[in-house]
Amino acid sequence: MNLGAAKLSATLLAGLSEPKRGQLSVREQFRLRPTKRSLLVTLAMAVILAFGIFLRIYPSATFKSVGYDEHGYVVFLKQIKAAGVLNYEKVVQVYVEKQYGRPDAIVPATRVGFLMPAYWCGELFRLPPFQALRLLSCISSIAMLGVCAVFAYRVGGAIPMLGLSVLVATAPLQIYLAQRALIDGYFALLAVTAVWLAWENLQRPRHWGWLGTYSGILALLVLTKENAAFVVFAISGTLLLSRFLRFGTVTPHLLVATMLGPALAVFFLAAMVGGIPEWLHFYAMFVAKSRTNYYSILAQDGPWYRYFVDFVIMSPVIVTLAIGRMFQLRKPDAAEIYLTLFLGLNFLCMANVTYGMSLRYAAYWDIPLCWLACSQVLMLGAKFGRLRAASVSVALLIAVGSIGLKQYHRFFVEGEIYDPTTATMVWAAQLEKEPPPGKR
Repeated sequence: MNLGAAKLSATLLAGLSEPKRGQLSVREQFRLRPTKRSLLVTLAMAVILAFGIFLRIYPSATFKSVGYDEHGYVVFLKQIKAAGVLNYEKVVQVYVEKQYGRPDAIVPATRVGFLMPAYWCGELFRLPPFQALRLLSCISSIAMLGVCAVFAYRVGGAIPMLGLSVLVATAPLQIYLAQRALIDGYFALLAVTAVWLAWENLQRPRHWGWLGTYSGILALLVLTKENAAFVVFAISGTLLLSRFLRFGTVTPHLLVATMLGPALAVFFLAAMVGGIPEWLHFYAMFVAKSRTNYYSILAQDGPWYRYFVDFVIMSPVIVTLAIGRMFQLRKPDAAEIYLTLFLGLNFLCMANVTYGMSLRYAAYWDIPLCWLACSQVLMLGAKFGRLRAASVSVALLIAVGSIGLKQYHRFFVEGEIYDPTTATMVWAAQLEKEPPPGKR
């Protein structure tokens, strides 16, 4: 974002030509009116956030039934309520016993990082389990807007913050997950927060506040879903590569924090299952049975480039702009290089999971892709000269955001999709006339 943001910021603060006699330059005008400039940024940000929140709260998705995974989470919340929070370990043990006797795999009760916040939402607002899960998903998606705004502002300033917020607010997958009782939106929030905090620690080494928060988020991530292993691997690989690419300072403290949080979470999960050997045996069994699920075989397998295909179908313009930006990366583009490395390493892991590929599982990729796309838009805008750069960039961002909303309407309103698999999206996009098995 550094080059694009710098060019566009220069446009807004400097102007193209010398002012006429008796007039103030654009830079001087902004110096005299900093309050007005801040007010405009604040107002624009408030409008973007309000619009994004509305899109997430308003129940526009047309699939109204309870999905398979959602039903599993509802059952666990009912069991937690019946047994009591202090007896959560018994809920896990009952699940483990039943899972050993089942021929297939169901969502695990060990996802305590998601189930406990959902339970507390239900208790606090006196909601039934399904509505409590939906509320947590909605809150997570709204919080994602805030995390992205703060990250963009700290990296590039006000202009990247506004641009990224527009693209994330209108991201179709993020809007949809806010309206479901699924774990994926909540997990995406934690993953993006962990990536941001890793960046902060690279830029501000040995800051105990950043280190502690970062390690805590990683621990919560591991307690939430098994895919946390892929996120931790990608972050760890990015940290190691940063020593050679020099976009941050890697300290022993940061490496310890990266390992300590996940390790403590694993020990906690193992204790609930019965110990490290039992935990390893259980997860080996769970993975094996997951690969025998009819739905996993039918809809969650494919070639290594399946995620690329799915994201192109869901957000074609965002992916195109992001790839274009990747091919223009230079050494000063530290944030873009960092996020590209994270995407690449995470892709290497997730693209090789047999019978475990789903666009929902990679929902947190939306944010690095939107960041790269926003950076590309700002670079394109800067090519139109200083006087027109801002207006061109704003027009492009609005156009890209509008396309995102159109994609959301196509898949989740007209298409009534519950799980955005390749087959259902191809059918909803009218690339295939024959509906997939789940739509017949």
